[in-house]
Amino acid sequence: MRVPTSLLLLLGFLLTAPMTSGQERSTPPSTDVRGEPMYQVLQAGDIPAIFDPIWLTLDEAAALYHDREPLIVATVDASVVGASTWHLDRHEIVNTYLNGKAITITW
Repeated sequence: MRVPTSLLLLLGFLLTAPMTSGQERSTPPSTDVRGEPMYQVLQAGDIPAIFDPIWLTLDEAAALYHDREPLIVATVDASVVGASTWHLDRHEIVNTYLNGKAITITW
């Protein structure tokens, strides 16, 4: 069974995070949305975008990714690229060029 890197990073964080026995945690700022609080836990810029990604050929990607790997696909004319959603979990935005046109892939 292949374990996604993001899961390994999460598990690593949970194993090394200090325990806060008896300490109160601060509550992040919230905004009221339709009568419910929406908490802001990240600031703008906390998740870095990917600039100048390295794209793999289909054969290279087939050797690294599962056949059912979720992708967000972008097409411009006859050119196609796909960004793995588990990569986008850590970056959320890819800024690149496809067939000479500037594109952004977001998650």
